[in-house]
Amino acid sequence: MENGLSFKLSTDENKLLAVVTRCADKIELTSEIIRQRIKITPYSDLFINGYLISELVLRYNSEKHEEFEFEIGERRDASCVISISEDEMKAYFSLTPNFGGIAMTFADVEKALASKGIIFGIAPIKDIKAVLAQGICTDFLIAEGLESVAGVDTKFLSLIPAAPARQPLINSDGMVDYRELGDVLIVHKGDVLMQRIPPVEGEAGRNILGEIVSPSGGLDIPFSDDQRGIYVNPEDKNQLLSAITGQPIAIPNGIVVSPVLTLKNVDLSTGNIRFDGSVVVLGNVDAGMKIYALEDITIDGDITNAQIECNGSLIVDGGVIGNSELVGWGSVAVKGGVKGYKDKNESGVYTGEEKRQRVVSLAPKIERRVKYPTRIASRGSVCVNFAEHFTIEAGIDIVVNQYSMNNNLIAANKIVVGSKGKNSGKKSFIAGGITWAMMYIKALAIGSKSGIKTHVQAGSNPYIQRRITEIKNILIQNDDEQQNIYKILAWMKDEPTHIIKTPETLVRLHHTLSKLIIDSEMYQAELQELLANVKDIDNAKIIAERNVYTGTELKINKAIWKADENRGKSVFTALRHKMSVTSR
Repeated sequence: MENGLSFKLSTDENKLLAVVTRCADKIELTSEIIRQRIKITPYSDLFINGYLISELVLRYNSEKHEEFEFEIGERRDASCVISISEDEMKAYFSLTPNFGGIAMTFADVEKALASKGIIFGIAPIKDIKAVLAQGICTDFLIAEGLESVAGVDTKFLSLIPAAPARQPLINSDGMVDYRELGDVLIVHKGDVLMQRIPPVEGEAGRNILGEIVSPSGGLDIPFSDDQRGIYVNPEDKNQLLSAITGQPIAIPNGIVVSPVLTLKNVDLSTGNIRFDGSVVVLGNVDAGMKIYALEDITIDGDITNAQIECNGSLIVDGGVIGNSELVGWGSVAVKGGVKGYKDKNESGVYTGEEKRQRVVSLAPKIERRVKYPTRIASRGSVCVNFAEHFTIEAGIDIVVNQYSMNNNLIAANKIVVGSKGKNSGKKSFIAGGITWAMMYIKALAIGSKSGIKTHVQAGSNPYIQRRITEIKNILIQNDDEQQNIYKILAWMKDEPTHIIKTPETLVRLHHTLSKLIIDSEMYQAELQELLANVKDIDNAKIIAERNVYTGTELKINKAIWKADENRGKSVFTALRHKMSVTSR
């Protein structure tokens, strides 16, 4: 005993006790002194609890002269933990050393593995014994399964050439030719279209529990049952050949060939055309006819009072006349220009719908049909030679080579009227109607010497703004209908004798009112979302390269400018909601 401190084991010899007695040579005891003294005792291999050591120091150094025994450690056997990964492909072994207790043996490890059901991929015995000899370890990879080898599914390799890009041609001078859109992809009878590559089977694996792990992949997938326009090569069952000349269309696990439908004209002798491919009309499309194509449409002649729709590009070599509607998901090009019917004017000449009715009345009864809107709509760009009394909507650009008169032009990017070519001349202008593009509008002249009202706008998304106006009008109409129903319900309440004996009328009114309220909430939510997405375009610009005439109103974002007098070349931009006008 030294300084009144000594150590001994408990009666069961599993606990280490510190014995403190009164002494004359008491010192300022620390944890380090205690640990140093334990090292030179027979108890140095026991587990020493640091927290209890700190408690002993506090009690020993207190002013009280007491005698006591205090537990500061214990004898511990070695222990282990085996954890298995979620996919049961790996097991990890962690070993806690013994402190004066029983060491972990290889037999103990075998029992621990067996208790977990681990029987496959166990590490070599020498590696496990080496870890045991260390006395301590964390996350030793004690078992690892055999991973399966994934197979390869059937592959389908297209052998048709890449489709040409359906987009305007840019020449060597950097000019965009919106009239040259390239060729439609065609395959010919006997062409090899697709090669089927058979599957490769995978190899099974085994997890650490000895269970089989099936491989992924290796699916044997046949060609599609849809084999329109193609056939399987009799000499190679993994190859598809074209049975006809036409346009190839990719489908899941195969290809079909849709032939191009070629017609002299589209008239009463052919009927309306609906075709899952491309359509070529060598002549004209007569009044009242419809053409729908899943791919492109090419018309070499003119279109008169007809409806044309396709999911590809639309090319018209002639012109478009009257109440015709052209809709294309791709670009639309009309080389001869478009001309709709005028609205009724003060001279009393038949125009617009009245002229439309008169023209139709002169046709045979079988030709008298539903009137189409005078409109061109495209998700891509629209290019026409000239435009009169038409609505043109484009998802990208609108290009008018000569002039735009009394049209509604709407483009998500830019509108250009008037080219620098020989066909431009003095008739390159925007006069009348509404011209609206988000980014950029350019024309040789805007307005006319006669002062026709011309509205040109840039700097906001026209489609969002139009939808906002539509929703506001719908909400006004909805509110009016709700108020009318409320008035009817109030009247029925005050005059019950006038109510129909059956409750059907009252039920219908309440049902209609509920639907109007739900619709109003839906449109209000859409309106708020649209208003949140309205943004001004800071770099929006309107350019008149020659003249701006009186009667013209220009708007960029929230800035408005009206022509009180004729001007020469002008460039309009918006700066802090004010219009900036320069000559360059």
